[in-house]
Amino acid sequence: MSFNHILSAVLRGRWLIDKAWAEAHLPLVLSLLKGNPVSFVERTGNELIERPFAIDPKTMQRYEWRDGTNPNIPEGSIGILPINGPITKYNGDCGEPGAIAKNSWLMQMGKRANIGSVIMLVDTPGGEARAASTFTRTIQNFSKPILSYIDGMSASLGVWLISPTDEIYVSSKMDEVGSVGSFVMLADWAGYFEAQGLKIHEIYAPQSTDKNKDYRDAIKGDYGEVEKDLEVLVNDFISFVKSTRPKTTATEKQWSTGKMFYADEAQKLGLIDGIKTFDQVVSKASWLGKRYKK
Repeated sequence: MSFNHILSAVLRGRWLIDKAWAEAHLPLVLSLLKGNPVSFVERTGNELIERPFAIDPKTMQRYEWRDGTNPNIPEGSIGILPINGPITKYNGDCGEPGAIAKNSWLMQMGKRANIGSVIMLVDTPGGEARAASTFTRTIQNFSKPILSYIDGMSASLGVWLISPTDEIYVSSKMDEVGSVGSFVMLADWAGYFEAQGLKIHEIYAPQSTDKNKDYRDAIKGDYGEVEKDLEVLVNDFISFVKSTRPKTTATEKQWSTGKMFYADEAQKLGLIDGIKTFDQVVSKASWLGKRYKK
């Protein structure tokens, strides 16, 4: 993602993301404002899995994906699609894949004869609202079995993405799911520019009474139009979860407020299907893949 894309997304975009995670990364936003390049990929002592790979369910051996052209991937293998870190529509500044790239990989897995089913490996605080539409349509229309496995959290946009998968599991009772909601962060630049000795004048055509009105009103403290816009988005979000996870319909009032839930509560609410080890989920995906093929 270019500097302009990511800065625009942070300061003007609609986000479906865990607020605690977002606030913990405010130093990155400040660095962006100063014109410095940053990466939203979390770098720890362990290598972050960014690229897809395949696993032979018989041996649990891992194979490089190579855009699906690796000839060594055995028939009946499981395609593993990582969904981790904040999800943006475009690729990140350091090459971390965005939703467009992930969507392309998933479509490749659907076409490869040696891939029997897919597991989305999830650990995400959420991301940009505009990253959802194309990706979720591909998941909904995916011809092979596709499961979600959460190892950490699946918050906000993460819930939107995993909801249409066939089954959803977490790795432990401490994994978290939820934060179904949205917010916008707007920056008032007036004080900053004035401190730099620059006074900005905005002049609109007489006909353009509604141009940027939501933003101009919000800067003045009237959030009504922005809230209406977010309400439409979140209504779509909630409706999508209910339509793809029917068990959540009866518990909507509990999970639709933006709250996060640990695994046991998330299962009671219908947001997930249970707790399993990764090997168990691979076995289930393999079984579903064989049944689909027959």
